[in-house]
Amino acid sequence: MFKIANEDCVKFLKTLPDESIDLVLTDPPYFIGFDGGKGWDRQWKNESQYLEWCQEWTKECARVLKPGRMLCVWGTLKTDTFLKYKLQILNEIPELKGQNEIVWSYNWGGRSKNNFARKHEYLWCYSKGENFLFNADDVRVERKMKTNIRNGQSFEKGTIPTCVWEKNNHTTSVDFCGWHPTTKNIDILERIIRAYTNPGDTVLDIFMGSGSTAIAAERCERNCIGSEMDPEYYSKSLERLREIV
Repeated sequence: MFKIANEDCVKFLKTLPDESIDLVLTDPPYFIGFDGGKGWDRQWKNESQYLEWCQEWTKECARVLKPGRMLCVWGTLKTDTFLKYKLQILNEIPELKGQNEIVWSYNWGGRSKNNFARKHEYLWCYSKGENFLFNADDVRVERKMKTNIRNGQSFEKGTIPTCVWEKNNHTTSVDFCGWHPTTKNIDILERIIRAYTNPGDTVLDIFMGSGSTAIAAERCERNCIGSEMDPEYYSKSLERLREIV
């Protein structure tokens, strides 16, 4: 089940009860001017104004998140703004505890010819409280070494992935979305959802964009609610969900 509202994220958040969400997984504007010409990533006069806005919605996300669950926010270190968001906002909310960061690495798209290509994004992961749900067995991957070198016995299970995940958005895949400039890979989102939620849980994305979080949640048998302020993205995301879920 998914439910997406065509409205401002803070307005939408204020309609949600305290501690009603099992996972917040969202991809806000980065304040780097990359928005496909729509203007949603450059609507603030300066960085301070942008961070004040981030503080408002982040506090609301912490309010609606259940104890022992995770808040995950995508961003980039192309500028220092996302680092300031971590240090000045996430780290200052008492109930949130920094856990790790996921690095999504990809090797596709345009690149600079005079320096190493920046082809990765970060996901800051903060739990509400020290302890948090983590479904290790749901995200294990095949081991490169099949035998334990200490005792010579075969491993019965795969291994838990590291924090660096390499996955390309393949343009030939039905999952590819070409009309939104910052779409996240659905396989990556599914791994996060399987790790930090149980079937039937509710995932929140307040910057729904192309609807990828809702698609991933549906495929993992989770519910998803959220908001998208842009009318075109909102309409197209609903069409995309009906087509490929």
